[in-house]
Amino acid sequence: MKFALVNNQRQEATPKTKGTCPVCNSPVIAKCGTIKAHHWAHETKQNCKNDRWETEGQWHRNWKNQFPQEWQEQIVIVNNEKNVADIKTPQGLVIEFQHSHITPEEQKARETAYKYMLWVVDGTRLKYDFPRFQKRVKENKYEFLKIRDTIKLFSIDFYDEVFPKNWLNSSVPIVFDFLGEENEEQANIFQKYLYFLLPRDKVKPDDFSAFLFYIPRKDFIPLIKNEWELFYPKLLSSITEIQKAKKMYYKYYKDLRKRVVTNRIFIKCRNRRRF
Repeated sequence: MKFALVNNQRQEATPKTKGTCPVCNSPVIAKCGTIKAHHWAHETKQNCKNDRWETEGQWHRNWKNQFPQEWQEQIVIVNNEKNVADIKTPQGLVIEFQHSHITPEEQKARETAYKYMLWVVDGTRLKYDFPRFQKRVKENKYEFLKIRDTIKLFSIDFYDEVFPKNWLNSSVPIVFDFLGEENEEQANIFQKYLYFLLPRDKVKPDDFSAFLFYIPRKDFIPLIKNEWELFYPKLLSSITEIQKAKKMYYKYYKDLRKRVVTNRIFIKCRNRRRF
C-alpha cells in the first residue's frame, strides 16, 4: 500500500516509520528498499483486503501517481466492508490498475462492488497478447462512428481473437495499455494510444463483434478528470441510436426488396395471362 495512517494522517512510507492500515487498523511498517517502490506492509500476516497493494509494481505505481494524491487508495465501503480503490474521482468513478493475473471471480466481485468503474490493464504481461492485438486489430476493425477528430469508434470482428480472453466479459470498460514500463519515446505507433474495450452487455453488438475506441495516451487523464461523467453515457447513447437506425434501415430495405420482388412476380403472372 502507498498510504498508511500516521497520527491519523495519510502518509507515504518513509524509512523507519510505523503506521496503521486504514482498512483493518493493524500495525504496518515502512518498506523503503532500493528495488521496489516504497510502500507499507503489515507487521504480521493479516487477512486484509489491503494486502494486494503491498506487492504492486512500478507500472501500477506510475499510473496512480498521475492522479492527485487525494484520489489515490480511497476507502470505498460496500455492504459495510471497506474496500480500497486505486483511484476514486470526486465524481465517484473508480479506476483499478491491473498488471498481475486476476481470477474471474475477483474481477466480477470488484465490478459488482464499485459499479461505476473502469479497468486499466497492462497488455504487456503475457508475451503474445500485444503481437496478436497488433495483427488482428488491423484485419478486423471497421469505423463505426467518428466521435471527434482524435477519437473514432470501431467495430471489431472476431473480438475474441483480438483481446486477452479473461477480459472479454467485463461489465465495465477495459483500457488496455500496451506500453508497459517502456519509455514512450521508444514506443511504436500502437503503444502511443490507450484502447478502450466497451462492455458488450451495454452496447449489445452482434455475436462476433465488440466496440473499441482509442485515444492518445496524453488525453487519458484530461478525459477522466474533465469529461468522463458526460462522455461515457453520451457515447453509449450514440451507439444505441445508430444501432436502432441501422436495424430500421435493414428492415426497410428488406421490406422494400420484398415488395419489389412481389411486384415483379405479379407483373410477370399478369403478362402471362394476357397471352
